[in-house]
Amino acid sequence: MCFFERDTISALLICILVFLCATATVSAQGLPSEIRGYKVYREKITVTNASGSFDTTGKPEASVLVGEPDIVDVSLTGITLSVSAELNAVERSGEVHFITFRDFRVNDLPVDIEDYQEPFSFRRNEKTTLPKPATLFLPTGRLLNAAWKEISNSKTEWTVSGRAFVFGKFRKFGFAFKRVIPVDIKLTIKNPLRELHSKTPN
Repeated sequence: MCFFERDTISALLICILVFLCATATVSAQGLPSEIRGYKVYREKITVTNASGSFDTTGKPEASVLVGEPDIVDVSLTGITLSVSAELNAVERSGEVHFITFRDFRVNDLPVDIEDYQEPFSFRRNEKTTLPKPATLFLPTGRLLNAAWKEISNSKTEWTVSGRAFVFGKFRKFGFAFKRVIPVDIKLTIKNPLRELHSKTPN
Protein backbone atom coordinates (compact mmCIF):
# COMPACT_ATOMS: atom_id res chain seq x y z
CA MET A 1 0.00 0.00 0.00
CA CYS A 2 1.46 3.37 -1.02
CA PHE A 3 1.85 6.33 1.32
CA PHE A 4 -0.97 8.21 -0.45
CA GLU A 5 -3.44 5.37 0.16
CA ARG A 6 -2.44 5.08 3.84
CA ASP A 7 -2.79 8.84 4.25
CA THR A 8 -6.24 8.79 2.61
CA ILE A 9 -7.44 5.94 4.84
CA SER A 10 -6.12 7.72 7.95
CA ALA A 11 -7.93 10.90 6.97
CA LEU A 12 -11.13 8.92 6.40
CA LEU A 13 -10.86 7.27 9.84
CA ILE A 14 -10.33 10.66 11.47
CA CYS A 15 -13.43 12.02 9.73
CA ILE A 16 -15.46 9.04 10.96
CA LEU A 17 -14.24 9.53 14.54
CA VAL A 18 -15.04 13.26 14.43
CA PHE A 19 -18.54 12.46 13.13
CA LEU A 20 -19.15 9.90 15.88
CA CYS A 21 -17.96 12.31 18.57
CA ALA A 22 -20.20 15.07 17.19
CA THR A 23 -23.16 12.70 17.10
CA ALA A 24 -22.54 11.64 20.70
CA THR A 25 -22.34 15.28 21.78
CA VAL A 26 -25.64 16.13 20.11
CA SER A 27 -27.45 13.08 21.54
CA ALA A 28 -26.28 13.97 25.05
CA GLN A 29 -27.94 17.39 24.67
CA GLY A 30 -25.50 19.13 26.97
CA LEU A 31 -25.60 16.54 29.76
CA PRO A 32 -22.36 15.38 31.37
CA SER A 33 -21.19 11.82 30.80
CA GLU A 34 -21.73 11.02 34.49
CA ILE A 35 -23.97 12.32 37.28
CA ARG A 36 -23.24 11.34 40.89
CA GLY A 37 -21.07 8.48 39.68
CA TYR A 38 -23.78 7.07 37.37
CA LYS A 39 -23.11 7.01 33.63
CA VAL A 40 -25.73 8.95 31.65
CA TYR A 41 -27.68 6.70 29.30
CA ARG A 42 -30.38 7.70 26.81
CA GLU A 43 -33.37 5.41 26.55
CA LYS A 44 -36.79 5.77 24.93
CA ILE A 45 -39.32 5.95 27.77
CA THR A 46 -42.94 6.95 27.20
CA VAL A 47 -44.65 8.86 30.03
CA THR A 48 -48.42 9.30 30.00
CA ASN A 49 -51.47 9.31 32.26
CA ALA A 50 -55.04 8.06 32.13
CA SER A 51 -56.16 11.00 29.97
CA GLY A 52 -53.20 10.74 27.57
CA SER A 53 -52.10 8.24 24.98
CA PHE A 54 -48.90 6.32 24.37
CA ASP A 55 -46.47 7.32 21.67
CA THR A 56 -47.01 4.81 18.88
CA THR A 57 -44.29 6.14 16.56
CA GLY A 58 -41.76 3.73 18.00
CA LYS A 59 -41.54 0.94 20.52
CA PRO A 60 -40.39 2.36 23.88
CA GLU A 61 -37.87 0.64 26.13
CA ALA A 62 -40.31 1.24 29.00
CA SER A 63 -43.47 3.16 29.78
CA VAL A 64 -44.67 5.03 32.86
CA LEU A 65 -48.33 5.61 33.70
CA VAL A 66 -48.74 8.60 36.03
CA GLY A 67 -51.79 8.81 38.30
CA GLU A 68 -53.89 11.87 39.04
CA PRO A 69 -52.52 14.07 41.89
CA ASP A 70 -54.08 13.97 45.36
CA ILE A 71 -54.00 16.83 47.87
CA VAL A 72 -52.39 15.54 51.06
CA ASP A 73 -51.78 18.78 52.96
CA VAL A 74 -52.87 22.43 52.89
CA SER A 75 -50.99 24.94 55.06
CA LEU A 76 -49.99 28.61 55.18
CA THR A 77 -46.77 27.79 53.33
CA GLY A 78 -48.37 25.95 50.44
CA ILE A 79 -50.16 22.87 49.15
CA THR A 80 -48.62 19.39 49.05
CA LEU A 81 -49.69 16.94 46.36
CA SER A 82 -48.89 13.25 45.99
CA VAL A 83 -48.63 11.47 42.65
CA SER A 84 -48.42 7.72 42.12
CA ALA A 85 -46.98 6.00 39.04
CA GLU A 86 -46.77 2.57 37.44
CA LEU A 87 -43.72 1.36 35.48
CA ASN A 88 -43.93 -1.17 32.68
CA ALA A 89 -40.40 -2.41 31.98
CA VAL A 90 -40.73 -3.71 28.44
CA GLU A 91 -37.21 -4.81 27.60
CA ARG A 92 -35.26 -5.30 30.80
CA SER A 93 -35.19 -5.68 34.57
CA GLY A 94 -33.24 -3.84 37.23
CA GLU A 95 -33.49 -1.69 40.31
CA VAL A 96 -34.06 2.03 40.83
CA HIS A 97 -31.96 3.58 43.60
CA PHE A 98 -33.49 7.08 43.62
CA ILE A 99 -35.05 9.70 41.31
CA THR A 100 -34.35 13.43 41.13
CA PHE A 101 -36.39 16.15 39.39
CA ARG A 102 -35.22 19.26 37.58
CA ASP A 103 -36.92 22.34 36.07
CA PHE A 104 -40.48 21.19 36.77
CA ARG A 105 -43.28 23.64 36.12
CA VAL A 106 -47.06 23.58 36.47
CA ASN A 107 -48.73 25.96 34.01
CA ASP A 108 -45.35 27.74 33.69
CA LEU A 109 -45.04 28.14 37.49
CA PRO A 110 -41.89 26.52 38.95
CA VAL A 111 -42.63 23.82 41.54
CA ASP A 112 -40.54 21.82 44.00
CA ILE A 113 -40.53 18.02 43.82
CA GLU A 114 -38.69 16.10 46.53
CA ASP A 115 -36.07 13.56 45.49
CA TYR A 116 -37.66 10.13 45.41
CA GLN A 117 -35.62 8.07 47.88
CA GLU A 118 -37.62 4.80 47.88
CA PRO A 119 -35.57 2.09 46.10
CA PHE A 120 -37.50 -0.56 44.20
CA SER A 121 -36.90 -3.39 41.76
CA PHE A 122 -38.66 -4.09 38.46
CA ARG A 123 -38.77 -7.06 36.12
CA ARG A 124 -38.92 -7.38 32.35
CA ASN A 125 -42.44 -7.28 30.89
CA GLU A 126 -44.01 -6.76 34.32
CA LYS A 127 -45.81 -3.74 35.77
CA THR A 128 -44.41 -2.22 38.97
CA THR A 129 -46.17 0.38 41.11
CA LEU A 130 -44.01 2.87 42.97
CA PRO A 131 -43.79 1.78 46.63
CA LYS A 132 -44.55 5.35 47.70
CA PRO A 133 -46.11 8.30 45.80
CA ALA A 134 -43.89 11.18 44.72
CA THR A 135 -44.45 14.48 46.57
CA LEU A 136 -44.95 17.83 44.83
CA PHE A 137 -45.08 21.12 46.76
CA LEU A 138 -46.77 24.31 45.53
CA PRO A 139 -45.51 27.26 47.67
CA THR A 140 -48.14 29.79 48.76
CA GLY A 141 -46.25 32.72 47.21
CA ARG A 142 -46.50 31.20 43.76
CA LEU A 143 -50.14 30.34 44.36
CA LEU A 144 -50.87 33.98 45.25
CA ASN A 145 -49.16 35.15 42.09
CA ALA A 146 -51.42 32.85 40.09
CA ALA A 147 -54.55 33.43 42.22
CA TRP A 148 -56.19 35.91 39.88
CA LYS A 149 -55.68 33.66 36.87
CA GLU A 150 -57.08 30.74 38.87
CA ILE A 151 -60.19 32.71 39.88
CA SER A 152 -60.83 34.47 36.55
CA ASN A 153 -59.94 31.58 34.29
CA SER A 154 -59.92 28.42 36.38
CA LYS A 155 -58.35 25.64 34.37
CA THR A 156 -59.82 22.15 34.49
CA GLU A 157 -56.39 20.76 33.58
CA TRP A 158 -52.77 21.58 34.32
CA THR A 159 -49.75 21.22 32.07
CA VAL A 160 -46.81 19.65 33.90
CA SER A 161 -43.34 19.63 32.35
CA GLY A 162 -39.79 18.94 33.45
CA ARG A 163 -37.05 16.33 33.49
CA ALA A 164 -36.61 13.40 35.87
CA PHE A 165 -33.31 11.57 36.40
CA VAL A 166 -33.68 7.87 37.22
CA PHE A 167 -30.61 6.46 39.02
CA GLY A 168 -30.15 2.72 39.31
CA LYS A 169 -28.81 -0.53 37.90
CA PHE A 170 -30.30 -1.87 34.69
CA ARG A 171 -29.74 -5.42 33.47
CA LYS A 172 -29.09 -6.42 29.89
CA PHE A 173 -27.65 -9.67 28.49
CA GLY A 174 -27.13 -10.91 32.05
CA PHE A 175 -25.04 -7.90 33.15
CA ALA A 176 -26.03 -5.04 35.49
CA PHE A 177 -25.00 -1.52 34.50
CA LYS A 178 -24.99 1.48 36.83
CA ARG A 179 -26.79 4.19 34.88
CA VAL A 180 -28.81 7.40 35.20
CA ILE A 181 -31.57 7.83 32.62
CA PRO A 182 -32.94 11.33 31.89
CA VAL A 183 -36.69 11.28 31.23
CA ASP A 184 -38.37 14.34 29.72
CA ILE A 185 -41.96 14.74 30.91
CA LYS A 186 -44.84 16.80 29.56
CA LEU A 187 -48.28 15.82 30.80
CA THR A 188 -51.78 17.21 31.13
CA ILE A 189 -53.38 16.36 34.50
CA LYS A 190 -56.63 17.24 36.23
CA ASN A 191 -56.52 20.39 38.35
CA PRO A 192 -56.77 19.14 41.97
CA LEU A 193 -57.50 22.66 43.27
CA ARG A 194 -60.91 22.63 41.61
CA GLU A 195 -61.92 19.78 43.91
CA LEU A 196 -60.52 21.72 46.87
CA HIS A 197 -62.58 24.78 45.85
CA SER A 198 -65.74 22.69 45.59
CA LYS A 199 -65.25 21.42 49.15
CA THR A 200 -64.53 24.87 50.60
CA PRO A 201 -67.69 26.46 52.11
CA ASN A 202 -68.73 29.84 50.68
